[in-house]
Amino acid sequence: MDLLDASLGDIAARLLELLEIDRAATAIGAISGDALLESAHDWEAIGRAGDAARTWVAAEIAYESRRELDTTGLAYQHGFSSAKKLLAASTNVSERTAATRIVLGQQLRSSVSLSGAPNPSFFPVVESAFFAGRVGVDAASVICRTLSEMVDRTGWSDTTEQAERHLVEAAAATVGSISHAVGGDAFERAPRLYTVEEIARLAIRIREHVDPDGAEPRDQIKQSLRGFSYPKVGADGMARGRYALPPLQLGVFLTAIDSVLSPRTPDHSESGTASRPAEEAEEDGGASSSTDVEAVVDTRTFEQKILDAVMSLIEMAAASSAVSRLNGAAPTVNVHVTLDDLASGRGVGWIDGSTEPIPISTVVQLQCDGDTVPTLFGQHGEVLNHGKTQRLATRRQRRALAARDGGCVMPGCTVPPSRCQAHHVIPWVSPRYLPGKTDLDNLALLCPFHHATIHTSAWTLVMINGKPHVKPPGWRDPGRTPRPAGHQRARRPW
Repeated sequence: MDLLDASLGDIAARLLELLEIDRAATAIGAISGDALLESAHDWEAIGRAGDAARTWVAAEIAYESRRELDTTGLAYQHGFSSAKKLLAASTNVSERTAATRIVLGQQLRSSVSLSGAPNPSFFPVVESAFFAGRVGVDAASVICRTLSEMVDRTGWSDTTEQAERHLVEAAAATVGSISHAVGGDAFERAPRLYTVEEIARLAIRIREHVDPDGAEPRDQIKQSLRGFSYPKVGADGMARGRYALPPLQLGVFLTAIDSVLSPRTPDHSESGTASRPAEEAEEDGGASSSTDVEAVVDTRTFEQKILDAVMSLIEMAAASSAVSRLNGAAPTVNVHVTLDDLASGRGVGWIDGSTEPIPISTVVQLQCDGDTVPTLFGQHGEVLNHGKTQRLATRRQRRALAARDGGCVMPGCTVPPSRCQAHHVIPWVSPRYLPGKTDLDNLALLCPFHHATIHTSAWTLVMINGKPHVKPPGWRDPGRTPRPAGHQRARRPW
């Protein structure tokens, strides 16, 4: 195919034919391993060319739709209020994608004046590398965006050009000699192929090196953009929202989350026990659930673990005596449920603020160790009871549980006592214990994850002689022999 004679449509069709050939070859195993990596490299090069073309045409559409053209502008003539909307509608991409292409294209757009004099782009080095396919759209965008933040304060200078050239060379993996760089080491490290994330970090370091006084105003801008949207409940009953964290708040957030997600460290203040050497694991006569019983597999995704960690932190904060009170009471969740549903273990409950119900198993979980006030209704909607006393474990009971159980009692779990909940082994609402029983010989510590899944798990929790035991599933032990649970070491080893 002669490219000079072929239309762009013909070239696109030919590329799609080549793609089908590659896909067919992959299906029969003709392309695999290193050949796949080579194919990825080749198609990425084609993609960079396509990105460059789309960015260029987006900038030209924006130029012909500029505001000073008024009613003669391209977007106006086609019935659109902006180039972004015109481009999105014409190419069937999102307005966000269209805006990204326009912004980058305008930063890299060069032209010729009416007198014939060249009008260089804002970032000519990036322009040259981008339209030659040496750097991709992501790297070009991050370089232009970060350098623009620097130039807005410092203006253009030789240092700006040097920084631009250095970042482009790093992104293209063809770093030249820069021994003449402007002081410090911010300009002196680009010895290898950089990822886009590394380019972004390097660009920030250069920006802070050139404009150290800009850190304060830049942080003020970030602080003004911070926010946490109030959750909106969708048609599926799931609440969704957005958040934006400046660097300091992000650091606090990550530190708190990591402290919850990290493996257990002994909690001496709650358990009253010394740290436990690994060689003592077999001296407990079954106290170490991870040695005697196969660990319960945690099937949560990483995102689910983060959410559970956030909820644990919120629950701990809500239970704190320092938290703000509402009409003299700590923050409390109201749960509405019928007595018949609660007694039968079937049905649903309702939480204030949500249009979707929660299963009765979740209501039972909240009854164990949640800051909730249950409202029990009869068959005709009459209120039978609103709340119960001594449903939650007292402070003394929690200290005793921490000493006895040492953390979550489920096999293999390492969550410490401070992040566990007191679980009623025999449900709080039970024919055996009416109107409810919260005694140590009916309580066991469970982490939020195992507390939420204990009623549907193949593992069963029972109390024997006032101590929690686990009964493994039948496939693990056909006899389902109860085995001591928890991490307590003070009991007799036999």
